[in-house]
Amino acid sequence: MEGQFMRIVFLSLLGVVFSVSSMTISATEATAVKVNSPCDRVVGRPCVALVLGGGGARGGAHVGVLKQLEAQQIPVDIIVGTSIGAFVGGLYAQGHSPEEIEQLLGQLPWGQGFRDRVDRDELPVRRKQQRDEFPINFDLGVSTKGVKLPKGVLHGQAMAALIQQAYGLSPELSSFDELAIPFRAVATDLGDRSEVILADGSLTQAVQASMSIPGVLRPLTLNGKMLVDGGVANNLPISVAKALGADQVIAVAIDSPLLAPEELDSAMAITEQLTNFLVQEAVNRQLKLLGPNDILLKPDLKTIGTLDFEKIKLAIAGGKALAFTYQQRLARFSQPEHYPKWQSAHRAAGDATIQISAIELKNETSLADPVLTARLDIVTDRPITEAELRQGIRRMYGLDVLERVSASLQNQPDGTQRLKLQAIEKSWGPAYLNFRVALEDDFQNTHNYAIAASYLLTGLSNAGAELQTDLQLGTNKELRSEFYWPFGDSDFFASSSVSQQRTVLGLENSQGLTQGDLTNRELQLHAELGWLPADQSSISFGVIKRDGQFVLPASLAQELNYGKLNYLREGSELNASFDSLDSRSFPSRGARFEASWQSLRDRVGGLNSDSDSISIDGQVARQWRQHILRGRLRYESVEKIEGQQVLEQFSLGGLHNLSGYPANYLFGSKVKFGSLVYLYQFSDEKFSVFNAPFYVGASLERGQVLDSRFGSNVLPLREDWIWAGSVFAGWDSPFGPLYLGYGQAEADFQDKPYRFYLSLGQLF
Repeated sequence: MEGQFMRIVFLSLLGVVFSVSSMTISATEATAVKVNSPCDRVVGRPCVALVLGGGGARGGAHVGVLKQLEAQQIPVDIIVGTSIGAFVGGLYAQGHSPEEIEQLLGQLPWGQGFRDRVDRDELPVRRKQQRDEFPINFDLGVSTKGVKLPKGVLHGQAMAALIQQAYGLSPELSSFDELAIPFRAVATDLGDRSEVILADGSLTQAVQASMSIPGVLRPLTLNGKMLVDGGVANNLPISVAKALGADQVIAVAIDSPLLAPEELDSAMAITEQLTNFLVQEAVNRQLKLLGPNDILLKPDLKTIGTLDFEKIKLAIAGGKALAFTYQQRLARFSQPEHYPKWQSAHRAAGDATIQISAIELKNETSLADPVLTARLDIVTDRPITEAELRQGIRRMYGLDVLERVSASLQNQPDGTQRLKLQAIEKSWGPAYLNFRVALEDDFQNTHNYAIAASYLLTGLSNAGAELQTDLQLGTNKELRSEFYWPFGDSDFFASSSVSQQRTVLGLENSQGLTQGDLTNRELQLHAELGWLPADQSSISFGVIKRDGQFVLPASLAQELNYGKLNYLREGSELNASFDSLDSRSFPSRGARFEASWQSLRDRVGGLNSDSDSISIDGQVARQWRQHILRGRLRYESVEKIEGQQVLEQFSLGGLHNLSGYPANYLFGSKVKFGSLVYLYQFSDEKFSVFNAPFYVGASLERGQVLDSRFGSNVLPLREDWIWAGSVFAGWDSPFGPLYLGYGQAEADFQDKPYRFYLSLGQLF
């Protein structure tokens, strides 16, 4: 369904653009782009041009054609490509063999190219927390003029990373004639709908411009022009090859065929048909430019859709099969006497390292240059790999206030490279809205829900100061505002926050009967100083003040002889954390460790008590193919002066937190807990923009709760170790984790506790 949805989006947007850009591109018009022809260096034989059309995943057919051309010893002197044709053609122009390109196409994570969000384990600590709490990221900009939207569903950062992964970060070129094979990429000027032929500069940016689906991927700005997919203007650029002086043209068309009348049975099908008609109309005008010395190859790819990247191998086979059937007609392009020399001169060199002597940053953001370059973590004048450079760019983009980070290299006379960076701030900022929805239901007495929104105002200083205000409605209610202030480009920060919250805990006795709600209203003031040694770790010291009130249910109030309990809590805390998990909900790699120490004075009913509490929570996850194993250990305890009562309470209960019991069923001043969770991840090879994996799994858990603050005959008092377990199904949805599970624990007072669970999102 997701693939179908994105197909509709793509076809609809492309159809709209095509409908207003029906124009003829003649060979004469294209001639003005380049005066000197790359064919001038071809001596003693015809100059052969390869024209590769656009068509998404069907572009694998281009690789199959290349295999047949090499098998018949056909030299290619010029390559002109549009969209996926530019992608494949650019790789061949670099000097990669068809076999190398086939391997690249099969290994590339195409789905990631359509997901701009940086992986969680690469985010700074603060961004991790924000993403965990508000996973519904519509990236809505907010201003006095209303809500602002991005220029595309995606910013194109992930697509740029995908292209760089395939191409490497190649140096800027004064002309693409300097490549192993002269190359041209075709894009469209969104301003006047004209064809733009990209012949110099950054090869990866030229390819990306040619592939930027309008409305889906943000237009790429080059030389002052906003560029989108070249298929909008010229999906099979034969005219460009002719203008460059080609004597012979081999054109490969992979545009979608028209649907049969019986297939026009839905709105999607009709939209696709209209788009196909407009594309074919433009392609047919190009086909009229073919002469008797040229050839058209059109593989049968009816079963492969534009976004069916999981069928790349099938497309490659289709292109090879068709070219093989044309081998007699292709024989006239063969140059066996010239081919060995051509081939030796047209293969890529394999240097995987670069050495950056200087960094040139074009900073179009409110952040200071050192703040951005510190994220690169690149030392000049030493060899680094392209993977290290790409990782540094991802870290910079992970600040989550940038629309794009573009990178290119310039060769220096001494053999080193100058790194040119351009950082562009989100044009719809600096204030953003994010959301969270959450639901918990155990099909008995526990029903909790939450609807929350976060307002984030960035750019308050050139170091990245922010103001975040959160509002949550539902079972628990909260209004919270935090001011965050980093100190320049250092790793130190300060923050202060104020929050007003109301939490409700539904109580049950050992027979599963509800005992009413325990309500807590609290005003909290908090301030801290912190240090961020790395993106995965944080250390902070803070002071806390909490002014609150417990309201007890009638059954408990009657037994304890009080219905309300006012309190004041003041003190300090020390926190440390390490978090490299790739997901908070369904981690498959990494570890998380959190430790907290608090020293607080509680004032309850005119009595004072002092206590120290410690909280340690560790988790590790590992994946082997589709199998994931996750372990967790948790320890929380309050050390108090003998004879004094403390307010601090910890709880167990809920799915994967002592399954079989309701959420927060058992609580006390000391908690010990451990769990081992197994998950099987279902592999969906089909391309999906939202790529949300599905899991099934089981858990084994053991926990203990001691010393309840509300010691009572009404509520269960279990102080021995309890075994529990669960089976479940889960989906890492765009709205947060979705679970459906069954849990059971050891015998309670009268019966074995068990629960069915349904949850969406996370309640914080």
